[in-house]
Amino acid sequence: MLTVRGRALRPTAMLPDRGWQSYEDALRRVGERRASAPGDDPLKAFLVRLGLLREDRQTLSEAGETYFNAKFIRGSHAEGDATLQDCVLNYPPATAVTQLLAGVRNADRARVETVLRSQGVWGVTDRTVGSLLTLMDRAHIVEYNPRTSSVRVLLSPVAAEVDTVPPSVYISPETPFGNKVWLRRVLAERTGHIDWLDKHFMPVAFEALWEAVDGAKVSRVRVLSLRLSDHDGKRPLKQYRDLRREFAGRSVDLSWRTIDSTKVRDTHDRWIIGADSARNVPNVNAIYTGQHSELHLSGRHEELQSLFDAYWLEATPFDPAEAAE
Repeated sequence: MLTVRGRALRPTAMLPDRGWQSYEDALRRVGERRASAPGDDPLKAFLVRLGLLREDRQTLSEAGETYFNAKFIRGSHAEGDATLQDCVLNYPPATAVTQLLAGVRNADRARVETVLRSQGVWGVTDRTVGSLLTLMDRAHIVEYNPRTSSVRVLLSPVAAEVDTVPPSVYISPETPFGNKVWLRRVLAERTGHIDWLDKHFMPVAFEALWEAVDGAKVSRVRVLSLRLSDHDGKRPLKQYRDLRREFAGRSVDLSWRTIDSTKVRDTHDRWIIGADSARNVPNVNAIYTGQHSELHLSGRHEELQSLFDAYWLEATPFDPAEAAE
C-alpha cells in the first residue's frame, strides 16, 4: 500500500471470486434502484474497483451508466462489451497481466498467478485467478482455456498509442526495456510542468527526461532528491548542466535541488507530478534494474503538489553556481 505521511493513497486491489453474471446482476439491481440482494456487498465492492459503481456503492459511475443503458435499455451488447473491456483493461490486476505477459509464448494460469503475487496483489487463490481470467476472456482481453490453463494476451496497453498510459504501470525484471519505455511515457503524459521527487534520484534518468519533455507542453522541470555519494564528482554535475542548457533551448527551465533527509523523513514515496495529475513511482534505480514495482496514478494530486512545493522551498540547488546566484 502506498502512503504519504502514513496515509493510504489507493485501495488494495480486489480480485473477483465468481462469474461475471453475478456481478452484472448486482449492477443491474443498482441501475434499476432495487433493494440489494443478500451477498451484494462484496459484489458491489468489486464493481467499485472495476469503475462501474461509485464509492458509495449505491449509484452507477459514468462507465456503469453506459454499460447499464447499453445492455439493459438499448440491448446494445457490443457497446456494453466495449465498456466492460475498457474497465477491465484499466483494472490494476488485469493491467499487470496484460503488460507483463503480452507476447509471452506458452503463458498459462500458473504464470498469471506468479505475476499477481509478484506485484503484491491481495487475495490470490486458485478461485480468484480463475475468475479473473474468465472475466478477461469475457472482455476479449485474453484468450483463456480452463481445460489446458493456456493464456494468450489479445489486448495490451503496450500496443496502445505512445501517449496513452494506463492508471497502473508495472515494473518487472522480465521487462527491462519496457520499464524504461513506460517511464518515458509517464513523463511525456505530464503537462504544464514536471515535479519529480525521488530521494535516490540518479542522473541516468536525465536521458528519459531528454526524450520525453516537449517544450510545447512543459515549461518547467524540477527534480528534488537527497544529496547522495553517487552524486559526487564531475560527471553528474556535467550531465545536469548539459541537459539544463539543452532544455533552455526548448524554453524549458530545469532545476535540481537536494534536501536534508530529516526534512522528508515522513515521506517514503516518490512522485512525478504534472499540472493536473500525479503518479506514485518507484525510485529510478528500481525502474532501471527492474525491481517489482508500480507507477500508479494518484488520487491526491493537489496534496502531493502542495507537499512538493513546501519541500522545494527547504531545498538547495544541486549546482553550486546556481546556489551562488
